[in-house]
Parts: sequence; structure tokens; C-alpha cells
Amino acid sequence: MLATALLMLFTSGLKAQRLAVNTDVAMDACLAPSLGIELTMGKKSTLNLNGFYGSKVLGQDIRIGALQPEWRVYVSGRPMYHHYVGAIGLLASYKMKFDGKWHDGDAAGIGVSFGYVLPLKDRLLVDFHTSLGGIYYHQKEYMETENYDEQHLNSAGYPVANASGGLLLPLRIGVSLTYIIK
Repeated sequence: MLATALLMLFTSGLKAQRLAVNTDVAMDACLAPSLGIELTMGKKSTLNLNGFYGSKVLGQDIRIGALQPEWRVYVSGRPMYHHYVGAIGLLASYKMKFDGKWHDGDAAGIGVSFGYVLPLKDRLLVDFHTSLGGIYYHQKEYMETENYDEQHLNSAGYPVANASGGLLLPLRIGVSLTYIIK
């Protein structure tokens, strides 16, 4: 719904634009299937909106869902072709267990992306991409033997986060297959 509203806002008045769908095969291999759309926004730029969700990422106790909007500017001067630089965002919700400790929270970030799009056929492309950005997280951290949600409630009766912070991390790394629809 939000993705549709954003596309309608940014694309009103545009004509004869390229529209493509993609999937990040790296995320798919990690058992977090992804789906994205990319729309030409000008002579050199595109808007890419990618999302993914996994409930057993890499077969581990990791549940994550994320939305990643990205503005790309193609150095070649032709959208969806060769090198690009961009700005990428991240909105994520997650719950994961490491070394007997649960991390349950939300994260948001913004960063810079780089990539290369290799055309395979007229409408089929391979997109190699990476990014680096700052992430802010707000989460509950607790041992797996602890019943955190019943022990740490705010005045309204909802569980409260006990950890937050920032990290410099890759926001998206992978290889996507892209099909140009229009």
C-alpha cells in the first residue's frame, strides 16, 4: 500500500518510463525472499523499492522484514545500464537469537549505494550492488530463559526496549535479477 502510494506520488505526469521488477538472488539464497520494482525517474535516474522477509534466515532463529527505497543515478547517462551511485534507506523489523540472547526490535538507516548493471538480453539484467550506511536500532535484548515481555512493561502495560544505538553497516549487498516490463 505504501509502495503504491509512493509510486503514484513520484510518477504522476511521467510518460513512456521504464518499469522493471527484480529479486535479489543473494537474499533468496539466505531464505529471505525479496521483491523489488524499479522505475525510471529521469534521463539518468531510477527509483528502486525493494522489500524482503524471512522467518528462518540461513536456517537460524532469525526473523526479519525490511523495506529498502533507493534513488540511483547512472553514470553512463542511461537508466538501468552499467555503473550507478545512489542513496539508500532501510526500515526493518527483526527478532534474532545469538549465543542464547534474543534481539527483538526495529532499525532505520540511510547510506550510499554503488552498483553495476549488466544487460543479459533486451529485457533481462543482472545488478551487482553494495552499500554502506548508518543504522539506528531500538530493541529488547534478553536471555532466552527470561520472559522479557512480562517482566519489563511500561505504565501502559507494553514491553519496553532496553537497548538502542547506532552502527555503520552495509545496508544492502547482493546480486539481483531484473526484468524490464515496459
